Amino acid sequence: MEDTQLVLERHEQKIQMLERDISDLKAVQTEIRQMNETLVTLATELKHTNEHLAKNEQKIDEIESHPKARLQQIVTAIISAVAGGIISVVIHSALK
Repeated sequence: MEDTQLVLERHEQKIQMLERDISDLKAVQTEIRQMNETLVTLATELKHTNEHLAKNEQKIDEIESHPKARLQQIVTAIISAVAGGIISVVIHSALK
C-alpha cells in the first residue's frame, strides 16, 4: 500500500510539473502570437513606406527633368535666333 501511495505521489508531482510547463508554454505561445501580430503590422507599414518612397522618387525624377527640358528649349531658341540672324544677313547682303 505504501508503494502505491509513493507511486501516486510521484505521479502527482510529475503532473504538477507538467501543468507548470504547460502554463509556461501558454505564456510563450501568447507572446509569439503578439510578436506575429506586430510583425504583420510592421510589414504592412513597410509596404506603405515603400509605396510612398516610390512615388517620391517618381516626383523627384519628374522635377529633375524639368530643368533639362527648359535648357533644351533655350538652346533651341538661341540656335533659331542665330540661324535667323545669319539668314537675314545673307539675304540682306544678297539684295544689295
